[in-house]
Amino acid sequence: MLVGMPLLRVFDRMGCGGIILSTTGQILATNSGARLILQQMFELDEAAAADLNGSGREIVKQLLCHGRTRICLESENWILIERDGRRPLIMNCVPVPVLSEDGPHSVLLLIDLDATPLPGTSCLEQIFGLTPAEARLTLLLVGGKTLDEIAQKLHVSIATVRTQLKAVFEKTRTHRQAELVVLVSRLAALP
Repeated sequence: MLVGMPLLRVFDRMGCGGIILSTTGQILATNSGARLILQQMFELDEAAAADLNGSGREIVKQLLCHGRTRICLESENWILIERDGRRPLIMNCVPVPVLSEDGPHSVLLLIDLDATPLPGTSCLEQIFGLTPAEARLTLLLVGGKTLDEIAQKLHVSIATVRTQLKAVFEKTRTHRQAELVVLVSRLAALP
């Protein structure tokens, strides 16, 4: 297993892209989040995005060329990559132990500000004791849906949604929708 592969799996669960780069700048591995981001940015089809492993140096260069703004946060450099009609992509390079000349050198972390990573319903059911219906409601709410939109999507009355939301608040020990969104968002890294 390549050094950095566990990071790619965690990044995927968090809704982030990850690319393992070799010491020569070649792409050694990508996670599904990175492939999706690269497909959208460079209009690649799925096959082209999957074929980046072992090559892809030019794509990384193009990605870096889109980075217009560099910001320093706690002595780390982050790059904002502007995208037409979308929020910027945030990129950071995480060094990994170099074990061979052509092996992994670093992992690029790509944070897509338009993505909304969510935990699975079973995660919410097991941690908070939510029913499947309450877990679905919670994920729709965290995903940005209004109570009216949720009622329509789930084919239930708004009164049912409000009753379920009250139960969710009690079980999660939250009091407001914003508080619930923050809590559930923290669980996005769980499978």
